[in-house]
Amino acid sequence: MVINRLKFQRKLMILFVGMALLPTAVLVFVSYHLISRSVERWANHQIALTLASSAAIIEGASEIAHTLELYENLPLTDTAELLAVDEDLVAVLDDFDSKAVEIRATELADTHGDYLIAIYGWDGHLVFSTNPNHPPQTLTTLLGPLEALPDAPTISDKLADQGFLICGVPIFSEDGTKRLGAVVVGKSMALTLAQMRTQMSAIQNKLSPLEADLNAEGTAYRRTERDATIIALLITAALIVAIAFFVSKFLAKGVNTPIRHLVTGTEEISKGNLDYQVAVQTDDEFALLANAFNRMVSDLKARTEELRRAEKIAAWQDIAQKLAHEIKNPLTPIQLSAERLQRRYRNNPNDLSELLERCTQTIITEVEGLRRLLDEFSVLAQMPAPELSSVNLRETLDATLALFDEFPNHIDCQIDFPADLPTVTADADHLKRAFLNLINNALEAMSEEREKKGSLAIRAFASTNQSKVFVQFTDTGPGISSEIRPKLFTPHVSTKRDGMGLGLAIVKKVMTDLGGDIRLEDTQPDQNGATFTLWLRATTKN
Repeated sequence: MVINRLKFQRKLMILFVGMALLPTAVLVFVSYHLISRSVERWANHQIALTLASSAAIIEGASEIAHTLELYENLPLTDTAELLAVDEDLVAVLDDFDSKAVEIRATELADTHGDYLIAIYGWDGHLVFSTNPNHPPQTLTTLLGPLEALPDAPTISDKLADQGFLICGVPIFSEDGTKRLGAVVVGKSMALTLAQMRTQMSAIQNKLSPLEADLNAEGTAYRRTERDATIIALLITAALIVAIAFFVSKFLAKGVNTPIRHLVTGTEEISKGNLDYQVAVQTDDEFALLANAFNRMVSDLKARTEELRRAEKIAAWQDIAQKLAHEIKNPLTPIQLSAERLQRRYRNNPNDLSELLERCTQTIITEVEGLRRLLDEFSVLAQMPAPELSSVNLRETLDATLALFDEFPNHIDCQIDFPADLPTVTADADHLKRAFLNLINNALEAMSEEREKKGSLAIRAFASTNQSKVFVQFTDTGPGISSEIRPKLFTPHVSTKRDGMGLGLAIVKKVMTDLGGDIRLEDTQPDQNGATFTLWLRATTKN
């Protein structure tokens, strides 16, 4: 096709010139003759009457424009929407504490003192109004039932006779599932409808004599010229539409098809399909663009695969080096203990009891450390997908604490869980593993200073809208240094000399898999210890 051989710039030139020049030329030609002839016949007879009526028309139009400007500049919808999403107002309406609603509404009214502000409750009855005389006691009388009120702001002139233009908008709960009530905002109008009608009537009275003269002299002329103009414009419009339609359809086909192919290619790439190639069917700039796109995708695929392989190799090399280092550390005391036992057995086999006790205890301790190290590594590398269900946090915490025979004598544990704490959507086993790691970290941190009294406080609380549940672990240990904080949840980062640095990384992964998160709270400069806060999604009630 010829269109496929044209350069993209020429296609655009033909498209825009064809769509703009041809209709414009036809319209200008026809309009010129019609308007010139009409103005020539009409101007000589109507100039005097037009000049006489201009002053009255301008005066009335100025007043109407001023009034319309006032209406357009009333920021009612912005104010109504702002009040409807006020968090404190939503909270007190959700609890439906009428006294609290009045207090919060009064505060909002003080901020927006130029407006009439009214709050309606869930039953459609008035709860608060800055004007005792307005509006009516029920929302139905003013704007209709609450359940039928549109989500978007609704402008109404129901109070226009009292001089108010009002806007109503429903107030939704924080999760957006139910309507708690509605807010109505109004402002005094510069002119009431009655005043506007009076002014319009006065303007009409001024124009009536002039209009009568114009109508009397121009009736015959308008009838003849109107018929001719309508016929000519209809024919011209039909011709312009037909030409523009066929020209644009023909030209756009050659432009839109390659663009659609490129759009399809970008959508496939965004989905991760790096094998997709754009079909090239033209010889213009689109072909160059499509070929460049295909080369880019091929390069991207190769580099992505290479990067992934490199990242995996680097990550596992780092883990392997760290694991090998951590495994080598306990092997030395194990080997030394075995060699000491062997030498003592050869030299003095009858006196082995004390040395045997020390050496075997050393071996047991180091082997236990190796076991914990490998367990943590296994958990991080092969943690199964969570099986989500409704989980009671207090029961999960009790099950975790049961794994400890008892806490050290110098450490006191305090638990504060409300009786009405919502359940969370989580995997109980995964959550117990996260609790276990945090408690172990706290105990190890406070065990470094046995001469000091330590405390571990575990408390839980829900968010205001009951959509999230928070669990905090606060210890009185030495705390976390500012250098460690930015990378605290990264594997292999540990505050302990013999730590693998996997505990907090496991907690971070658990919380991410459960749709929650963990953060380290900031502490005061004069305070020791650390506070970790977990948050999880509360179970949705049907």
